[in-house]
Amino acid sequence: MRAMILAAGFGTRMRPFTERTPKPLLPVGNRPQIVCVLELLRRAGVRDVVINLHHLPGRVMDVVGETYAGEVRIDYSIEPEILGTGGGLKKVESFFGGETFILANADALMDADLAGAARRHGELGAAATMLVRGWDPAGGYGRVEADGEGMIRRVLAPAAGEGLASVVFTGIHILSPAIFRYLPAGRPSCIVGDGYMAMLAAGERVASFRADGYWRDIGTIRAYFDANMDFLRGEMPSHCRAFAPADGGRPPPGRFPGVEFAPPVIVGAGCAIGAGSVIGPGVVLGDGCVVGNGCRLSAVVALPGARFSSGEEARRIVRSPAASVPV
Repeated sequence: MRAMILAAGFGTRMRPFTERTPKPLLPVGNRPQIVCVLELLRRAGVRDVVINLHHLPGRVMDVVGETYAGEVRIDYSIEPEILGTGGGLKKVESFFGGETFILANADALMDADLAGAARRHGELGAAATMLVRGWDPAGGYGRVEADGEGMIRRVLAPAAGEGLASVVFTGIHILSPAIFRYLPAGRPSCIVGDGYMAMLAAGERVASFRADGYWRDIGTIRAYFDANMDFLRGEMPSHCRAFAPADGGRPPPGRFPGVEFAPPVIVGAGCAIGAGSVIGPGVVLGDGCVVGNGCRLSAVVALPGARFSSGEEARRIVRSPAASVPV
């Protein structure tokens, strides 16, 4: 099976951190978040992936490369004009060769049985299958509604329909080639607002598949911070935790004399930490971070190259070399 990862967005709600770093490369547990999505796809048997890009595309291509884990071949679709979730997909229609495929967001970290979802998609003869989870009215996500057999009846619904159950779409779909009949060519479009609404109006079978395990949609700085804390606590699914350092990221004794570490802590390569500092609990230091003497850091996510002045006390922040944002 083939797949596409949607990664062309600007990450506007993650600014200022996305001004210099594409959102898919923002690290969770000191690994680019897109790696977690690639690993989920690899474990589902996907061997060919196309990634669409617009904002700082060269950065993503340099980091991700042409293959993943020696098993997954990666192509790229560069969009000089951002095309949206529907237009970006339509642009690479030929990549899928008329076969069923997976479409995933680069910023949705989740535990999902993609192989199981694909099997159910085929058994139902569906044009599309949306991976969904239980409705949370306070979550801020659009309402999708399914009937008693799990078939989607309404999307972007303002209120619950009679006899329908409200669910939340997770950002991962299983799609048949039928989707391309409903997406306009050569212009921006939305796969939900344009594709799904037109499919449902035409009577196409749109199914749901429950995925109620771990899910974190990294759409905001707070959600990004929380994802890193989840990683430190070991709450992420196995395909994300697989990248945790064998030693938990805690430096070996003697590496930083006079520094106290309170786990959970991850310290990247090339960091410098001054004597008298207390690091943790709940700290991720990216590669090349500099922490002065006598600092106290807790509940901190520091992107590569971030700096902390001597004597600084920092708690519940995300910091890069250019910005520091409280959460």
